Amino acid sequence: MALYLVNPGVDLTLELCIAPAMEEAICVQWERVKDRAIRQTFVRKLEKQLERLVAECMDWDLKEPTPAQASYAALISRKLDVPIPSEAVKYRFHMALFIDTYNEQYRTEISKLPTPNSVEIEKAQALVAEKLKSIPTSD
Repeated sequence: MALYLVNPGVDLTLELCIAPAMEEAICVQWERVKDRAIRQTFVRKLEKQLERLVAECMDWDLKEPTPAQASYAALISRKLDVPIPSEAVKYRFHMALFIDTYNEQYRTEISKLPTPNSVEIEKAQALVAEKLKSIPTSD
């Protein structure tokens, strides 16, 4: 038996072949879903699972950006005051291009900022230097 996924808007038809045992189970399920309430529940469950499966099967570059990519891009965007392109928000490949484009500039800007620890270290070094100057030498 074949199942068909159809999207007439883009003239897309996918024929999905399934095992005979699954075909039999689908026929039994179809008898059950003739009731409208049961059909709606079945359709919602099927939609969720199908969406997850299709997303897993997509080429890597068409998948959504990873959470790490999205977080890093947000840092770059805020620091450099550049918007994240809409394509980068949708697709992993475009997000990788955005990050690659601005990564060096972002790292340069970040390296210019004094870290809280470096400020504290400088204060401590100045205090030590001042204390050393005030200690009498025994010559």
